[in-house]
Amino acid sequence: MTTALVTGIDGALAGLVAGVLATRPHMRVIGVGRAAPECALADVDVRVCDMRGDTLLALMRVVPVDVVAHLDIAGEEWPVSREAAGRGNVYRTIEVLGACQAAGVPRVVLRSSLMVYGARPDRPAFVAESAPLSSGEPAGLLQDYVEIERVAADFGARHSSMRLTILRCAGIAGGQIGSPLARFLVRRPAPMIAGFDPRIQVVHAYDAAVAIALAVLNDRVDGPLNIAADPPLLLSQAIHFAGGSVLPLPALAFSAAPWFEPLSTLVGELPFPVDYLRYACVGDTRRAVRELQWEMQHSPEETLRELAA
Repeated sequence: MTTALVTGIDGALAGLVAGVLATRPHMRVIGVGRAAPECALADVDVRVCDMRGDTLLALMRVVPVDVVAHLDIAGEEWPVSREAAGRGNVYRTIEVLGACQAAGVPRVVLRSSLMVYGARPDRPAFVAESAPLSSGEPAGLLQDYVEIERVAADFGARHSSMRLTILRCAGIAGGQIGSPLARFLVRRPAPMIAGFDPRIQVVHAYDAAVAIALAVLNDRVDGPLNIAADPPLLLSQAIHFAGGSVLPLPALAFSAAPWFEPLSTLVGELPFPVDYLRYACVGDTRRAVRELQWEMQHSPEETLRELAA
């Protein structure tokens, strides 16, 4: 019997992952979160707790855990202010990793983002997992993911007995699960920089959940893996398929928006630094296909048309 613990069970993605895992034979699934999920999860042992490290450690000492999937990321499925999120995503990851190490958990799966590579004009057409993380000044949720990966790298170097797998997911859409990218794509209008139309990637919520579940079930794979649906789309195509509309603006409008209210209203809150409206950041997914035996079931167009519907 393998016991998997999934954090953030009050979120829809964690619920999907737990549900996939619970269908596997000889698998016990424990879901932890600050609240119970909206829908009951068959064969999942749901525990509501404060998500503090010492609380998780106490749980894992009572119920030995073989693998943890840490999916408790604030700001993904529903918008939260940076003041509310603070550095909570990073601190929670530190506490989860510390509790796992103290409890002797041998494997941890972490969620991250493809955007940690950064958007630059010299990026290859498809970025492999060996590429360095963005060295610029990422903002918001992207900054959390970059710091989480740095924390994980440092933790892994100090605790070589623990296997860490990081899934760098494209923006999730479909499956009635929200994400910052999905909310941007359906805007009317969605701002773009005039003269630029970078390629982007998305992944359907169910395909992302299966990828995470496969990483939980695979005790040989570690390190980062890119998860995205192929082929990439132009940003304008993605907005069109998602039912949004495009508003081309001069580059100056984005830099002036914080000081000029009419422009601020047009630009709105971007889910990524403005460079992602200029340059592509597209991940090479071959490692996930090869090592996890992961295959997407939803094309990018199908996924985005589900948003439009």
